[in-house]
Amino acid sequence: MQLVYQMDMTGDFEVADLSIVDENVKAAGKKQAAETLAAVQDHHEEIDKIITDNLDNWTLERIAKTDLAILRTAVAEMLYVESIPVRVSINEAVDLAKKYGDERSYAFINSVLGKISRSLNDGANE
Repeated sequence: MQLVYQMDMTGDFEVADLSIVDENVKAAGKKQAAETLAAVQDHHEEIDKIITDNLDNWTLERIAKTDLAILRTAVAEMLYVESIPVRVSINEAVDLAKKYGDERSYAFINSVLGKISRSLNDGANE
């Protein structure tokens, strides 16, 4: 999430530097982090569209940068990192929002990701 935030702040979604990933992260965690980062880089416009399509009376520009980084990270995991269950991505995003967002961030993020999850499930059932 921190690197996704950094990418947004610099406006550069082509950065491929995983040096920010803590040295203590287990190998599997680094692999998932690399997969998630690659997904955000390769699909950030699609990810942003999915987020936008699931906002009620909001725009990406109105979302706090930390919340947007959390949403982008979670949506990338939900769509492109098969080793992470959707429910885990949502729970981790909510936990990150509680830590890095304001007092309402976690509810907002849970709501948006819940809508996205339901739309993904509806699409899988068609």
